[in-house]
Amino acid sequence: MTLKEHCALTGVAAVTLIPFWDAGQIAWFAAGSILIDVDHYILYLQRRRRFDIKGMFRYFDELEAIQQTIPYVGICLFHTVDFFVLVGLLSLGHPVFLYLLAGLLFHFVADLIHLYRCRYLFGRAYCIIEHVVRKRRYGAAYPFC
Repeated sequence: MTLKEHCALTGVAAVTLIPFWDAGQIAWFAAGSILIDVDHYILYLQRRRRFDIKGMFRYFDELEAIQQTIPYVGICLFHTVDFFVLVGLLSLGHPVFLYLLAGLLFHFVADLIHLYRCRYLFGRAYCIIEHVVRKRRYGAAYPFC
């Protein structure tokens, strides 16, 4: 999904949460829902060694266009179960992380629906162990791992 689509979905979700949460809680939710994609930027930096944000969006647009031919794109660390568990554990001591986690999970579900519609649900790893196994399987010859 694009940044605009995620922002629009997050905005709609935030408005529906107004009767239930205060402004700070909604802000944490929105931050989790949008900032989860920072891992895409990290992946772009790792692969292209460039810092331009426009280039990152072009890179992932091009990647989405050819993803049907790619068996495995790689790992987006903030989109993994491992990261969700970490944030969940942090929420035990700091309840504000619970709202951040809600935003992360909201974004993740939106991504899953999008990937399902694109018929590419299993193109990314959903945990670090899965990534290690896939990276070994596809090896150094595969440019997207």
